[in-house]
Amino acid sequence: MSNLVSITQLDSDNQAKAVRSFAQFYIRLYKAESLEIISSFVPAGYLSDVNAFIARNRYLTHANLLDLSLATSSNDYIQVMEHLDQKYNLTGTPEIPWDTWFISHHKQLVSES
Repeated sequence: MSNLVSITQLDSDNQAKAVRSFAQFYIRLYKAESLEIISSFVPAGYLSDVNAFIARNRYLTHANLLDLSLATSSNDYIQVMEHLDQKYNLTGTPEIPWDTWFISHHKQLVSES
C-alpha cells in the first residue's frame, strides 16, 4: 500500500514544506520563462496571480522573493499544485523530484511533436 497523497491531503506543516519546494521550482521556471509545461496542466487563471506577484517583485533576491511569495500566494500555489500529476509522501516530499518531473514531461512533449 502506498502512502502517497495529494497536496490537499497533507497536514499543514508538511503541506507548507511541499509548497515551499514547489515555489522554489516555480520561481526558477518563471525567471527562465519556462512555464509552458506547467501551463499545459493548469488553467491560466490559476497562474495569473502567482505570475503577477513574481513580476511585481522581480527585483528581490530569490530567497526574499520566495519568502514573500509564500506569505502572500501560498493558497495560489496549492491551487496550481492540485492540477499537476504529482503525489507526495506524508512528509511533503514529492513522489518525483520537481526537476525530474519537468524533464519527463518535457521529453513527452518533444516525442509528441
